[in-house]
Amino acid sequence: MVKTKLLMVEDDRLLGDLIKESLEEAGYQVRLARSGSEALEAVNEESFDLVLQDIQLPDADGLELLEEILGRQPQWKALVMTAFATVDRAVKAMKIGAFDFLIKPFAMDVLFLKIEKVLEFRQMEKEVAALKEGEEPKLVTRSPAMAGVLEMVRVAAPTDVAVLLLGESGTGKELLADLVHAQSKRARRPMVKINSAAIPENLVESELFGVERGAYTGADRTRQGYVEMAAGGTLFLDEIGDLPLSLQGKLLRVLQEKTAYRVGGNKEIPVDFRLVAATNCNLRQLVEQKKFREDLYYRISVMPIEVPPLRERREDLPLLIATFQKRLAAAGVGGAIDFTPEALDRLCQYDFPGNVRQLKNIVEQLTIRFPGETIKARQIPVSLGSDSWVGSLFECFSVDKPLKEAVQEFEDRYIAKVLKGTGGNKTKAADLLGMSRQMLWEKIRRHDGATPRDKAGA
Repeated sequence: MVKTKLLMVEDDRLLGDLIKESLEEAGYQVRLARSGSEALEAVNEESFDLVLQDIQLPDADGLELLEEILGRQPQWKALVMTAFATVDRAVKAMKIGAFDFLIKPFAMDVLFLKIEKVLEFRQMEKEVAALKEGEEPKLVTRSPAMAGVLEMVRVAAPTDVAVLLLGESGTGKELLADLVHAQSKRARRPMVKINSAAIPENLVESELFGVERGAYTGADRTRQGYVEMAAGGTLFLDEIGDLPLSLQGKLLRVLQEKTAYRVGGNKEIPVDFRLVAATNCNLRQLVEQKKFREDLYYRISVMPIEVPPLRERREDLPLLIATFQKRLAAAGVGGAIDFTPEALDRLCQYDFPGNVRQLKNIVEQLTIRFPGETIKARQIPVSLGSDSWVGSLFECFSVDKPLKEAVQEFEDRYIAKVLKGTGGNKTKAADLLGMSRQMLWEKIRRHDGATPRDKAGA
């Protein structure tokens, strides 16, 4: 493993040796320079991840030296140390490019904590740069927990066995399903997706298996079902735990016999697809409660893969934030934002019950509300819930109106916020709101032509 390299510039021999020894015991590689000239010599000879520099030096002005070092190597990060800390010198050091400063005397634990913060931030910058250089992967991670998941996907994908993705909502199960398909022998054939929870129960059967013309009132043409559309490819059945019990037996038969019947039809239709299913439910518990067929459970879970929640892979947070920022910038949403280390730390302390999807929404909200700003810790509510800026929209609402009118008012104001963040671009706004452009237009035109944009400017 490559050690992190530090350049320490400290003229106090005893203190310099003490800090160097402590850092090396902690696993860092340290070069100690005792003067400005030695520091510049080191800069000419080696590359470093971090500069730890005293401001008071015998042969140079510490701030001028820092400016020269960072001028030569702007990608390096710096921490400054001084026993003569004033607000003025600290501000000057930060303006030059110092990440943070320490006031002597300081505890080694404080130094280690600040170094870790700097290196985390530097790693995030590297990942942002890497994302800008090449094609962005849909699923981004550096978590050991997710490494295990990806290894299971790698093993399962080339086979034709059924894969069951288990985990909380918003953890990325659909992206993993895409990965299974992309790495399978069926990758050149279609991948068809159906969400059992999003379709009314009385329509699930016809959507899944198709319908013959005249099967029921309104069935004016013969229509293929998803199992036919996935011929030769992959069928992704999301939220399979919500599949009606009455249809579970029919799905089981299709999986066993590789044939299906359309609703209202008596012709056996051959089907050839690979099943990838996902759920946030405890299927074993549903089996015990007789709400999910045991035989179907074993049929679909030949290769079960548990996807960990975001709170168990916090090391992914900086990378995910950088990814969402890049996507928003490419979509022209708001203005590019940045995060102070403290703001990033506050995000990393949150448990994110909504997982990656919730993190994505928070980054979008901050981008819309604070376009082009560097987000500070105080701008991120501790709860990230009712105290958030979306929740704060309710503070200016009156409470003397029916619920329907209040909901309408909130919707108008929220749409106005999104439109402002997208610079009035309705296509981008519709995409961010998760609706069609036509639906957005209809909402804008309602209420006697009073549009969300009008209300935003009122």
